[in-house]
Amino acid sequence: MLYIGTWKIHESAKESCMTYFASMTPEDDQNESPGVTLHGRWSYAGTGSGTFVCSANDYKSVASWLYNWAPLATISIKPICDDNTAREILLKKSPDYQVDYSHVSDEPQDGETLFAINYKFLPGHKAEGQKTFAELTKEQDEADPGTCRPLGRWHDIGTGSGFAIAAATNEKDLYAWAANWAPICNCQFQPVLTDKQARKIITSKPGYETKLQQVMTSMAPPPSILQRIRSTLCSCL
Repeated sequence: MLYIGTWKIHESAKESCMTYFASMTPEDDQNESPGVTLHGRWSYAGTGSGTFVCSANDYKSVASWLYNWAPLATISIKPICDDNTAREILLKKSPDYQVDYSHVSDEPQDGETLFAINYKFLPGHKAEGQKTFAELTKEQDEADPGTCRPLGRWHDIGTGSGFAIAAATNEKDLYAWAANWAPICNCQFQPVLTDKQARKIITSKPGYETKLQQVMTSMAPPPSILQRIRSTLCSCL
């Protein structure tokens, strides 16, 4: 099952949590979330918040992973559909083409910034908007974002809303894309960071190593990354 989640770190725990998160490696990420595949995670710089997309065979695995961070952050999660599943539901048949999701976790290229896009169809336009989306041909779908580079898009069909990640080099291209849907849909853009970008920024700040040492020395040596994370999070409160 595919899930989308959002988090916001409690204000009192922001510095400690972000300091520890920055010390983690991709291997640590995998070890703390057995049974869960993290497809992408993006942070909103300065707010201690962000969005992630993951999948798992059951919610229990996801809940176990999120429990590691629950003492420090408010986390919301719900099931979500990718383009291919959404079109199959709306068209009541398999779509004529499949959208590629192999670039969801891409880093931005030179000159690009990644943007999180939250959309919601306007009142009275949900059915029209979903029909328009579902019936796009491959050529129309690929032309729709113009010079923006979409990495992934997900849909909450029940509310007529969704989330996307795309790369762009300027605001003109972003809002030209939004203008295609403006008569029936609100689109909001926020610049975001990948885990790699966020960790690089945090660890580059003056005094980072001292802050990390303070966090680490507050813990007893644990036998596993999972226990280490839980111990760290609780000590940050």
